[in-house]
Amino acid sequence: MTNHIPSVRNITRVFRTADAYQIATAGQWYSDAYAIADALAVKHGLRVDTVVAVIAVLSPMNAWGNNINLSARVIEGKGTLTTGGLPANIAKANRLILGESPDAVIGGQKVKNFYLSILTRGEFGLTVDRHAYDIAVNTRHTDATRPGISKGLYATITAMYERAATILSKEYGQTFTAGQTQAVTWTTWRGRYWAVGAWDNHDVSV
Repeated sequence: MTNHIPSVRNITRVFRTADAYQIATAGQWYSDAYAIADALAVKHGLRVDTVVAVIAVLSPMNAWGNNINLSARVIEGKGTLTTGGLPANIAKANRLILGESPDAVIGGQKVKNFYLSILTRGEFGLTVDRHAYDIAVNTRHTDATRPGISKGLYATITAMYERAATILSKEYGQTFTAGQTQAVTWTTWRGRYWAVGAWDNHDVSV
């Protein structure tokens, strides 16, 4: 049972259920995501921050594999793609490919933080999506029962993941950033409740 109040203890409790493999692989999630973006940037002669921004704006309600495939299609379409995802988000991705800056295009606290998390390989930014929220309150919600995440609540939960990272770094004898802590708990939580492989779908809903 829970009173739906987020806590650092809820976050650290989930982290401690992760095995060594989950910690190692999930801890590299954002670095791996950056490597994918960098490879696309090199292949198409683009700035890596542009590609990361494309990935970020296409991420809402999108599984990770499809997120990358759609990003590649937008890039290959040189800003003309109109199908394959949410129209408003494809339009944003096209604007990026056509030269607009990420700061001018990216909106929404989760998408902005997802962009920052990938760009800094998990060092900065904290993606508080629906699963990160559920972990913090120790309840698996449905979209119908989960409350909206206000700017203030987002900041509160971010601070809790940062505190959890500090605690866990001391406990495990290695440094975890808040982003790595989020990634490890996220994959562990998804692995607990979803089918094997479900944690490959990093869906940052807005």
